[in-house]
Amino acid sequence: MAKMGLAEGIDLLEQRAKLVKLLLIAGFVLIVATLAGQVAELRGDISLDENAELTGAAALYATVGLADALLTLVTIIVFSMWIYRAAANIVAAGTVGFDYPPGWAVGWFFIPIANLFKPYAAMRQIWNASHGAQGDLLDRPEGLLAIWWGTWLLSNIASNISLRLTFNPASPGEFETGLQIGIFAALINLALYPAAYRLVERITMAQRKRLTSAQIFA
Repeated sequence: MAKMGLAEGIDLLEQRAKLVKLLLIAGFVLIVATLAGQVAELRGDISLDENAELTGAAALYATVGLADALLTLVTIIVFSMWIYRAAANIVAAGTVGFDYPPGWAVGWFFIPIANLFKPYAAMRQIWNASHGAQGDLLDRPEGLLAIWWGTWLLSNIASNISLRLTFNPASPGEFETGLQIGIFAALINLALYPAAYRLVERITMAQRKRLTSAQIFA
């Protein structure tokens, strides 16, 4: 397979960014719907009891939950493809001091313990390199990145705890606690998704403007 040039890589990044942003918008809508269902379940207005027939609002709530889970999976895949391409473009631009090959810019998300900090470090370098930085400046902090990563970690931790408590609860109280934590996770996602949307948008725009210019004047 022929090696992709920087111009083609940025075109591909923009295509993937459009898809990621559409998925994030759809995901945000489903989060709002899921949150409404979680609150209703916590109040006892609807129930997903396996012994009860799912009809009306309960059936809708279950459908929204399934759609949200599937959309989240697709979003993670496409977002990973976008990160890979963003990193590959930085490598193609010959950025000095960039420490993350495209595969590892994505791969760190799936390594236990390291996934608590390495993906953030990789994205920080992607952000700074996309904005024209090189060398030591690649590790400068950025507020939007901190918001994105902080909400990502909180959302994942809370969602995992909620799933453990509600999947096979030892008591009604444990189930209720799981629902409450699930609502907290959904509220965090209301901040996570806009932050991720803006992150994708700004890095993609920066690569079109800065990396292309740097290549022209190199």
